[in-house]
Amino acid sequence: MMLALGLAVGGGTTMALRPAAAVFAQQSMEDMKPKSAGDMEMNAAMSRMVHKMAAMQLTGVQDRDFMMLMTAHHQSAVDMARTELRRGTHPELKSLARDIIKSQTQEIVQMHSWLKNWYGRGF
Repeated sequence: MMLALGLAVGGGTTMALRPAAAVFAQQSMEDMKPKSAGDMEMNAAMSRMVHKMAAMQLTGVQDRDFMMLMTAHHQSAVDMARTELRRGTHPELKSLARDIIKSQTQEIVQMHSWLKNWYGRGF
């Protein structure tokens, strides 16, 4: 029995888990079931990231692939931080969320610029 994850690993192959790990993964997925509207929003952000990453064509060019994957990762963080601003209660976490939005949005813009300038690919 093997459980295939929906993550692309170079050349379109998928990662597989052994039976014991599959049980753990299933239990972990049960723990990840949304328990609030905020959970649903953050899960949706993570799902968008995973789907975007899985659809990417990795090239084997480390710098390019790193930026492609990190822009999706950063966007997911920005989306979750926006959820925290809307739904969170602790001022410290709202402040952190604002910092995440600002810094990771700037980094996304920078990486898009580098991708366009270095690899001829714009976003």
